[in-house]
Amino acid sequence: MERSMKRKLERLKEDEMRTILLHQWTLFSYLEMGKISEKEWFDRIKEMNERTERECDDRLTPFQGEEGNGVEHVHIVFSESTKGSLQLALNQKESREEVIALSPMFSIGPIQDLDKMEGIEKRKEWLFYHLVIDDEEWMHMGEDSLKTIEDLRSIPTGVPVTIWAGNNAHEQTGIRFVMHLLKNKPNEIDVVQVTDVLDFPLHTGELSPDRFAVLLERSFRFPVSGQIKKSYRDEWHALSEENANLRVWVEGIQSKSEDYFDAALIQSLKRLQGESGDYIKAARLIGEVLGHSSQVVGDSFFEYRVRELVLQREFLIRGVPRGMRYYEVKGNTGQVI
Repeated sequence: MERSMKRKLERLKEDEMRTILLHQWTLFSYLEMGKISEKEWFDRIKEMNERTERECDDRLTPFQGEEGNGVEHVHIVFSESTKGSLQLALNQKESREEVIALSPMFSIGPIQDLDKMEGIEKRKEWLFYHLVIDDEEWMHMGEDSLKTIEDLRSIPTGVPVTIWAGNNAHEQTGIRFVMHLLKNKPNEIDVVQVTDVLDFPLHTGELSPDRFAVLLERSFRFPVSGQIKKSYRDEWHALSEENANLRVWVEGIQSKSEDYFDAALIQSLKRLQGESGDYIKAARLIGEVLGHSSQVVGDSFFEYRVRELVLQREFLIRGVPRGMRYYEVKGNTGQVI
């Protein structure tokens, strides 16, 4: 409930928030001075809250109401940071364009039936038992996921859609999920493969607003044919049925076992320890592997594998593994099988 309201209030501008706060202070002052009764004060606060919540709801649902009818273009990205950068670039244009972000890390965890509550709950369960994740984020994951899916499916007919992605399993799997969700939409859909266009970013989150502005001006959009849309949907069904919890990008999306990165973690720890054999901060080890990896799976997945290697007695641990900053690891040179 609190998070839902917080998410709504984030849609308000700073001057709007200040106006609401000033109004509340003024009403409270009137109450203290006896200019209004407690009932009148309560009724006015309640009316203001209801009006604010309606306004926030309208903004959270971009394609409903009079404002939504004027949307000229919809952009789809796969992280909140990417959404922020792209939105800043779009703000320089006079046209009305919306950005929708799908936040799940599609390269890790179950993805079967991800457009249904049962699939979302199965994914939530896997995340709960394997990754260190914010409790609030985890609790509202189902609500947030279904809301984003609803936004995608409510895109007005005739409004062109552009999907932005790099060459990584997260965003490429995301493209296929979006094509599955929009299978009944006749809208024109373009895909901007930023790695191919710029020849460097693995992930759209690496793009600054200025870089997005350049891409928007040059219009590197490639319309997706009906046949390619079907191919994307078929690939989504195949991937979701493989029941894998890790996907990597190696000349395409490939499903792998969860221990795929373990060898890299073990070798990186040996290199960091050198001759000393000292304990190494888990955060440093994970940062080292992330820095040398061409894959986009998130640091939480790497930390999960560090903890698994501790359980397997490949690593020794010092500290409490409540987060990668709180413990250290080193290789178990005296390991007994």
